[in-house]
Amino acid sequence: MASFKIFQSLLALIFMIISAAFLGTSIRLQIAGKDGVRDLISATCNHTLYFEVCVSALRSDPRSQTSDLVGLANIALNISIAHGSETLAYLKVLKSNVGNDTQLSGIFSECTEEYIEGTENLEEAIHALRIRSFDDMNTLVSTAMTDSDTCEQGFKEMDRDLIKPWEKLYT
Repeated sequence: MASFKIFQSLLALIFMIISAAFLGTSIRLQIAGKDGVRDLISATCNHTLYFEVCVSALRSDPRSQTSDLVGLANIALNISIAHGSETLAYLKVLKSNVGNDTQLSGIFSECTEEYIEGTENLEEAIHALRIRSFDDMNTLVSTAMTDSDTCEQGFKEMDRDLIKPWEKLYT
């Protein structure tokens, strides 16, 4: 489940970077030297829900040292695609180990489909970024976030189904 949370955090990061960069949030572009880029990363990440994840993710890529906001969005998208692909591989392994549990197998199948769609949406978002179609990019990232949420929702519903018989004992 940690892999799902990382992916969701990264998607939120992308969404916030895109919002900060292209929806008029005031971020001073300070690209004059190493400290300027560091300030740009911090300033950008200050507009996200997950500051530490944002800074760590962006600084993990050496290209961030010379990037502008568009470059940082591109880096965030690529990192998210990589984590989405890792999560997808993890889901496939988990699904292969569920045995005869049809409910869990179904959830893993649904999540696999959602993560395939999510990573495809992020790849399309990179294309939208390249052609500066920021509205399309925002839509694609938002859709990828929904895909991830849909997967997690399946696990929450399964937990509720498992808890319901026990709740009858205590009510």
